[in-house]
Amino acid sequence: MAKKAAASKAKIDAESLKLALTIMEKGDLVEFIYEQGDLKIQFRRQGAFAPANISYSAAPAQVSMPAPVAVPAAVSAPAAAAASAPAVNPNAHAVKSPMVGTFYRSPSPDAPPFINVGDTVEPGKTLCIIEAMKIMNEIKCEVKGKVKEILAENAQPVEFNQPLIVIEKS
Repeated sequence: MAKKAAASKAKIDAESLKLALTIMEKGDLVEFIYEQGDLKIQFRRQGAFAPANISYSAAPAQVSMPAPVAVPAAVSAPAAAAASAPAVNPNAHAVKSPMVGTFYRSPSPDAPPFINVGDTVEPGKTLCIIEAMKIMNEIKCEVKGKVKEILAENAQPVEFNQPLIVIEKS
């Protein structure tokens, strides 16, 4: 009987979490944390146009770093640095995923994409959708400029802070 009670306590009340998100979006809340046993769900607002930032963790995990890789002697240090890091454009703005989820370029499978490479965008324009926990989160543009590159593939999973779109600011 004790195991059954513990198992029922571990269930997430999805309706309560949706209600918390709604209250957070409509109110002045910047952060909301839900903890139950080993489960922790944190919502954090990122900016005026960004939806709530959602992160999950069940328990602290041990992370091990890979051993450093030696650069062959045939490759000079500047060439190695140029190969590992793309050229930095001061006018380039990377739109990053505010959450883990599925990236969609359009509001529905038969609808045209929100943006294409070469389009001019303004702050507040919807760029894409990230689906997380069955909730469709519109990702809005924060700068004025021209879409230079779309890095994520439609209907594919994306990670938190993963670059999705590159916009050249104007």
